[in-house]
Amino acid sequence: MLFSCDKIKNKKLSAGKKQSDFSFDLYDSVAAINSEDWNIASVHGSEFLKIPYLSVLEKERPDNMNFHYAVMYQNNRPAAIAYFQVIDLSSASFGSMIEQDSTEFSCAITRYLKKHLTNHLIQSADKANMRLLICGNTFISGEHGFSCIPEIDKTEMFDALADVIFQICSIEKTRCKISAILIKDFYTSQKNISDELKEFKYHDFLVEPNMIVNVNWKTFDEYLDAMSKKYRSRAKGIIKKGIELERKNFSAADINENALQIQNLYNNVLLKASFRMAGLSAAYFTEMKKTLGDKFNFTAYYHDGKIIGFRTSFLLKDSIEAHFIGLNYELNKELELYQNILYDYVKDAIDNNRPQLFLGRTASEIKSNVGAEAYQLSCYVRHRNPLSNHIIKPFIDSIKPTEWIPRNPFKEVVMPVQY
Repeated sequence: MLFSCDKIKNKKLSAGKKQSDFSFDLYDSVAAINSEDWNIASVHGSEFLKIPYLSVLEKERPDNMNFHYAVMYQNNRPAAIAYFQVIDLSSASFGSMIEQDSTEFSCAITRYLKKHLTNHLIQSADKANMRLLICGNTFISGEHGFSCIPEIDKTEMFDALADVIFQICSIEKTRCKISAILIKDFYTSQKNISDELKEFKYHDFLVEPNMIVNVNWKTFDEYLDAMSKKYRSRAKGIIKKGIELERKNFSAADINENALQIQNLYNNVLLKASFRMAGLSAAYFTEMKKTLGDKFNFTAYYHDGKIIGFRTSFLLKDSIEAHFIGLNYELNKELELYQNILYDYVKDAIDNNRPQLFLGRTASEIKSNVGAEAYQLSCYVRHRNPLSNHIIKPFIDSIKPTEWIPRNPFKEVVMPVQY
């Protein structure tokens, strides 16, 4: 379905701001998008804003998710695009987060507020009234929510984005009212630009960093040689423990044939997460392989003839993006399965001559052991109710990424003395 909007005055979200110079078209399905206009803006952005990828995600979407796509125009020319996911949160989505001790929330929020906010979350979720609008991608870390042509200033585009969000919230009223809006993820190096969102009453907060390996080795042996003795010995020990692992690159047919085992392994990892917005089915991997071919990799790990794990990744122009994994936790430690998966990702990046490997969030310390560096990310959130938006600020301010100890597995580089 197409919703076409001229320049509009967004009184709720743009108080004190000038009216946007953009008009826009809104779509609720990939098939309806004006692909020619979409491609003009998406060519300058993330690979995960390309139509083939979005088509698969829409086709195999979780039951609690739907989508909106916006093409923004300036002087009748396509200038920017934005991608939105709408998620209905249930109490199960909050997992163990709700049960955490109040120290996790810092003393900035009182026990009283935490208690009543938690009760509100549970009650709202049980009534399926907790609907979250996200500009960005729940399943990929990084800036994958919008893109604009080089001539457009990003801060200028945020004015248009506010208009688009206002219109989406109006559309969603016919289904269920949007409770809150999340715009993710911005690298903190670009914070001077993204802080424009504060003009629209958004609160910023840090999330777990994206762990990225900067690859500058020609072979895997060269990568190991670059490590200090301690970490090189550790890496070789981990690889030796996994010597019995058999690896097989799956085709779409292979994924489909082993869908039940794959789903179970994926669920093992998903259910360990403290906060789960949405889960995917094994059919998602099948369709991604069918659609993207060699640009999407699915590697299964066998032991004693049985699948005990898998890893997936995207082969992008200048990088490899590690995607979902699945694990048999009963054999994980014995075979160092997860650690071997991480080293295999590094090997893939080296073999494919990609200068960067994106390992995503979570397990930051373990990923730093293989050479990943932390790139800080921030998100912006606002509650649609002005009073609630004001009340939640202390809670948002108290959110901090999990503390961890960064590791550097590589030898110290001794710089020559300058005379």
